[in-house]
Amino acid sequence: MANELTTVDQRTAVTTSPRWQEPSLNGRLADLVLGTDALPTRLPVLTDAELADAEQALAVYRAAPRTSSPRAVDRVMAKLVVAYPAARVSVEEASARLDVYAEQLSDIPADVLMAGAMAAARTMKFFPSISEIRAAAMSQPAPPRIQRQWRLSQLIEARARRGADNSAAERCRPDEAAEIIAALGGRFAAAADPSRPKPQGGNPDRGARMPSREDYVRMFGVDPGDDAAIDPKQMAA
Repeated sequence: MANELTTVDQRTAVTTSPRWQEPSLNGRLADLVLGTDALPTRLPVLTDAELADAEQALAVYRAAPRTSSPRAVDRVMAKLVVAYPAARVSVEEASARLDVYAEQLSDIPADVLMAGAMAAARTMKFFPSISEIRAAAMSQPAPPRIQRQWRLSQLIEARARRGADNSAAERCRPDEAAEIIAALGGRFAAAADPSRPKPQGGNPDRGARMPSREDYVRMFGVDPGDDAAIDPKQMAA
């Protein structure tokens, strides 16, 4: 098994790549996302700066590896090798065993796989098999990043809903708009002709009198003359 440990270290050194890292959160957003208390029933409305940070952090969480690379499995195996007595195996056998473990465990996220392997090491006397590691990993609670991703999505959705509610509150329904236009139209008509009776019911022209010469002069700036004054219909036209 010492040879196997050496093989793991060599392969890990060759396949080293940057690891996924948790996003950085600060202030109230950190308290809401990283805290252990449940989110309040009425979610707070994020500020513009908090919303930008939340959207950026959510993108990072969504980009977290959903599987385990061969290097990630190698790290798990290296941890397990230290936990169990050394076994006498050749380098070829150790390398072949690592390849099988990497292939059969690659569909499990790396952090979940590591937690499951460590749980298996605490309870199993002998080096765990692939099925034992898988069973231990599947029995682990969801990693914190899953809950944090969910919290971020809830806060972002709450901000979006509040923005939609505010936009809806600023608008009026079509029937309300019609009432406003009708009321304003009546006021404008009364201002143009104070002597005109107010509209009755739904007909704005009901009770309206025929225009006089003074009305015509006031409205058009032209005196229609005696002939036009004699014919109210012509003046009305």
